[in-house]
Amino acid sequence: MNVRRGPQLGLALLIALSGCERTPEGTERAATSPSAPSEPTTSPTVQNITPTGAFFLDLRTGEQTPLPSTGAKDFGAAVDDGHYYAASPDGSTIYWEDTCCLAADVAATASIDGSHGRRLDPPGPINYYAGGWSPDGTKIVYQRRDPRGPLDGAGARFFGDLVVEDIESGRKTTVELGLGPAVVGFFYLAPTFSSDGRNLIFNLPRESSSGPKSDLWSVPVAGGERTLLVRNAVQPATSYDGDSYAFARPLPDGDGSSLMIATPEGFRTLVDRVFGLFEPKMSPDGTRIAYGDEEGSIHVVDVATGESTEVAVGRMAAWVDNDTLIVAPKT
Repeated sequence: MNVRRGPQLGLALLIALSGCERTPEGTERAATSPSAPSEPTTSPTVQNITPTGAFFLDLRTGEQTPLPSTGAKDFGAAVDDGHYYAASPDGSTIYWEDTCCLAADVAATASIDGSHGRRLDPPGPINYYAGGWSPDGTKIVYQRRDPRGPLDGAGARFFGDLVVEDIESGRKTTVELGLGPAVVGFFYLAPTFSSDGRNLIFNLPRESSSGPKSDLWSVPVAGGERTLLVRNAVQPATSYDGDSYAFARPLPDGDGSSLMIATPEGFRTLVDRVFGLFEPKMSPDGTRIAYGDEEGSIHVVDVATGESTEVAVGRMAAWVDNDTLIVAPKT
């Protein structure tokens, strides 16, 4: 395996969950990686610059092209001024969120050229997190929270709701999860559709004797009983092809994290000891995963080989197609 060390870029992002347990059902199995997991490598084409806004990255050439600075300026959220991105399965439409965790976030969609901008959420003090597209491109799921409360006795705000929105009609459906108050400081659910579009996969923080942990759960899109998938796992990622999914697992010493792939054969470690591994996203065909790290680098790992390559500077990346990323700039 080729391992090349990337530059130190200096950015603090959030990841705070540690430990590793097996599910009560014993569903977790030993890693069966064909080779030792790697730390991120550095691509000779990486451009260590900080664009003023989000940009397209062609992974074949390394070319960076700014996103259009149009689309939704009428409500204060131009396409290139995003904090989080997700492109529709056919690459024609971009979903983005302009900020994180402020009094009123903006979530919107626009065509890939910046035209036809539309705000998804109503005005007001609402936070929106981590939108993800259904495989057929007709719906988006996101987490919606009111930053003003309510609070429980320990000062923890509630998780809020998972909402599935029909893009054409704007009709919103709240997925009932029966969640209580959030663990103090941990409320991010990171929802995504399963590859077949029938279920939502999300992480759910919980209290434990050794501190907060998080597990992956699945729930039908129409709502219903949720099912435990993986203990001590965060930030699920799915593709539009196949039955595998990825997730992050922090190391027991809290000094780094691992990127895992779950297949019908079991779990396999793709990348180990990446401090602050953040927002893993699978390519549409499921062959590669993009992720960010605390130092402000974007990496792409090959699922078959486990080789990880640094490709850009940024906060997070979303796939437009199997060779193109949208990269949100460092903040």
